[in-house]
Amino acid sequence: MEQDQTALLKGELMEEKLRQYFLNSGYYVSRSVKYNYKEHEITDVDIFLYGRLSSLSRERINVDLKNKKNPKVFERIPWTKGIQKLLGFENCIVATMDKREVVRDFCSKNDVILLDGSFLQKLPFNPNERMTEEDFVAKIAEFKSFKTFYNVNWKNLYETSKSRLMNEMDFSGFNSNLAQLKYFYLKCLEKQKKEAALRCTYLILSHSILMLDYILKDVAFLEPSLRRETLSDGFKFGNLGREGVNRTIDLAVKIAKSSLTASSIKKQIETNATEILTDFFIKADVSKKLFSWAIEFEKMAFSKTLILPDTIEVGCKSVFMVFLDYFEINRKGYFEIFSI
Repeated sequence: MEQDQTALLKGELMEEKLRQYFLNSGYYVSRSVKYNYKEHEITDVDIFLYGRLSSLSRERINVDLKNKKNPKVFERIPWTKGIQKLLGFENCIVATMDKREVVRDFCSKNDVILLDGSFLQKLPFNPNERMTEEDFVAKIAEFKSFKTFYNVNWKNLYETSKSRLMNEMDFSGFNSNLAQLKYFYLKCLEKQKKEAALRCTYLILSHSILMLDYILKDVAFLEPSLRRETLSDGFKFGNLGREGVNRTIDLAVKIAKSSLTASSIKKQIETNATEILTDFFIKADVSKKLFSWAIEFEKMAFSKTLILPDTIEVGCKSVFMVFLDYFEINRKGYFEIFSI
């Protein structure tokens, strides 16, 4: 059952108010994002913001919210600043009900953006605009992957994808997301799960193309041939690159004394289907739209009314179909599932 404004806890409601505010300000926004390191949960970020400032620059911001009468704000300021530096983000924000001028002075001195009680009290909230984080999780929490991800529930798959926005905005993060993305594309073909699976597909797709937006800022002005090579190698080999993967394969084959030769393994990698992705995302007009498409897919995932794949706007549909082709899922058969 969806929650209204009164059903949300005080902190959850304020996070939703801030999410709506930042979405309306043009940011990509995620709530309750875990920061993991080598499968260990370090901490969580209340709100993650991502902005596209220009073709060359992006802005990532961690927001810490304490919506309490006694928030101990002076403890939160250095903590929030430390998380920003740890993650390599461009800015950080502390949101607190505290209105004291001394808090504003301390934030200013330490280059921390402050949203104080005077600001927070004026934030509107439209419960009809979209589902809350709690609504979304409730829709997917009952489902579990029994085989592909070994008894992991869909909430955890979503959390894992979301956490990659913290410190894996790179080819390896994108390539790791592909397995989850394919899983949810295929789960859309199961009648009882198709609505929840489609929402997960939209959301993980939004995470994935946001990663590509961040990656492409560094290759936007390379020569076309070098840009293509960078994308192609990234999709095939991740952060290690061609040389790194080749060294790893050579070493693994030598240690394992496998019947497979290193050259045969390398050939398999070279002939995979990643050129479908390279051919699409290499286009200049596509790279310019990735950020806006990521926002649109996130919006569709949280829409109170399910948005069907054949009704989405042309640009988003082209992205959606590229991944259908990459995963070798028949387009016609897929869209027919949602017309039944």
